[in-house]
Amino acid sequence: MKKLLLLLVTSLFLYSCSPKPIKVENIPLMKAVDPIVNEEFNPQDFEKFIPSSSLIRNSLVSFNKTYQRVYSDSNVISIGAGLQMLSVLKADEIGFTMPYCSGLVLKRQYDNVRIFNLEALVYNKEKVEVFSANECASLGLYDRLLKGYVEIIPGYIIEWEGTLVALRNSYNGDVLYNGDTGINVVATGIYKGRPAVLQTNGYLLLYDSNFKSFILETQFPSGYKSIIHSEGYFYGILDDQDKFFVLHDDEIKVSSNTNCKQSLFGIAGLCGSTLITNVDKYHDVPISEYFSAAKETYMTLKDGNLNIYYLVVLWQRFLSMSYQLPQLCAYKDKIYYKSFSGKIFENSKGKEIIVNSIPKGCNNKGVILNHGKIFYKNKEYGIFSKPIINNEEAVMYKRIE
Repeated sequence: MKKLLLLLVTSLFLYSCSPKPIKVENIPLMKAVDPIVNEEFNPQDFEKFIPSSSLIRNSLVSFNKTYQRVYSDSNVISIGAGLQMLSVLKADEIGFTMPYCSGLVLKRQYDNVRIFNLEALVYNKEKVEVFSANECASLGLYDRLLKGYVEIIPGYIIEWEGTLVALRNSYNGDVLYNGDTGINVVATGIYKGRPAVLQTNGYLLLYDSNFKSFILETQFPSGYKSIIHSEGYFYGILDDQDKFFVLHDDEIKVSSNTNCKQSLFGIAGLCGSTLITNVDKYHDVPISEYFSAAKETYMTLKDGNLNIYYLVVLWQRFLSMSYQLPQLCAYKDKIYYKSFSGKIFENSKGKEIIVNSIPKGCNNKGVILNHGKIFYKNKEYGIFSKPIINNEEAVMYKRIE
C-alpha cells in the first residue's frame, strides 16, 4: 500500500513486599488488544466547509493514512509479543494484555521477559521467575543455573551458555538436565512438543525424559545468519540477501524481501518499512531498531519509550498551531523547497519530484509563493497547493503528497 499524505492549509497554510503478588490495577495496556478503533478523520468531509474555529483556520491541518497508535509508555525495560498476549516489563511491574490480570508488582528488578501462551518468564543475572497471567500469580522463583540466555516453553525453563545447557521444571524448579552438549548452542525452544536445543552446526537435539539427556533428532538447513525461538517457531535471517524466514516443525517460509532484521521479542521481521510476521505482511510501518508484532499489533521500543499500533490503516488528523511557510529557492532554473511533511521537492516547470537535499547555491531571488502558486522571474512557474474554499473570512488550500 502506498503511503499518502494530505495537507489542508489556510491562507498562511494550515504507568511491597508480600508473599502473594500484588495485582496492578487500571493500567491501559488492554487498549493494545481492544478491537475498538477510534473514529476516522475523513479528509473529504473536512473539505466541505471551513471550520468555525479560528485556531484551525490559521493552522496547518494534516491528514495521513497511517497505523493508529493505541498505547504509549516510558521507562520500559523489555517487551514480549506472543500469540495470545503481549507483556511489558518495567522496573517495578510486569503488565499483561489480559482483562482479569492487567499486571503484577515485582519484588526485584529484571532485565528481560520471554512469554509462551499465558506464562511470562523474567530474568536477570541471578534469578529467574515465572508468572502466570491466567492465575495472575508467580509460579516460581529460582536461582540461575547458567549465566547466558533463557527461554520458556510449556512446563520448562531452558538456559544455555556456549556448549552448556540446563533444563528445569518451571512449576517446581526440579533440575532435569545440566550438562555439556559439546557444540555451541545458538537457540533453544520446543520442537514437536519436546524441549529442543539447536547447535551451530544445525544439529537439533530433543530432550529424552527416559535417558534424561538431549538426543540428536534432525539437522536444520544451513545458510541462516541468525535464528531465535518464540512460541514454537524458529525464525531469523538468512545469509541469502538477509531474507527473513520462519520455521515451524517441518514447514519453512522465506520472504522475498531482502535486507531484513528479526525481532528479539517475538515472531517478526522488518525489511525496510515492511513488517513480516508468521501469518501476514504489512507495509509502511514505523521503522525501529527494537520492534515486535502480535496479531493486529505492532510494537516499537526506543530508549525505554514504547509505542503500540493497530495494524489497521486509517486516516488520522493532526493540527499544528505553529507552522512556517515553505522557503523556496532556484537553482539552474529549477525550484526547490522543503514541504510541511519534511520532504524536499524539486519542481521543474510544475513537475515535482522528491530529492535528498537542496543544492548548494540555491538562491531565493525572484522566487515567490503567492496564494498557492509559485512565481519565478515574474512568471507563474507551478502550483504548490490549490484553493478548495474561498469566503470573506478565510481561504483553505489543499496539497497532496
